[in-house]
Amino acid sequence: MTDMDPVIKSVEGSTNPVLGPQDGTPSYVMLWVQHPPGGASAQHVHAWEHQAYIVEGEGVLWVEGVEHPIKSGDAVLVPPRVEHQFRNTGDVTLSRVTVNPLSSVGQE
Repeated sequence: MTDMDPVIKSVEGSTNPVLGPQDGTPSYVMLWVQHPPGGASAQHVHAWEHQAYIVEGEGVLWVEGVEHPIKSGDAVLVPPRVEHQFRNTGDVTLSRVTVNPLSSVGQE
């Protein structure tokens, strides 16, 4: 049994993390990320792994120079300490839900 109540929020009007410390999350944060056609995240590295679920669209997960195709319905694990980037190569918005450890909040 826990003293924590469920939290249900819409991504509409929310900022990232959609679910995070402001909601009392004990271990993880959840982000909603969208990349327009031709768009991408910055190439970056961080100490933690993160997981993403591709909700819509298609593209590539670029990891240290290697492109891995991704599409709607894919679950993605990005290992810690690797340079990576999500790129939209399709004609519709690439939408993903990303889960990071709580310690990632406020860090690059």
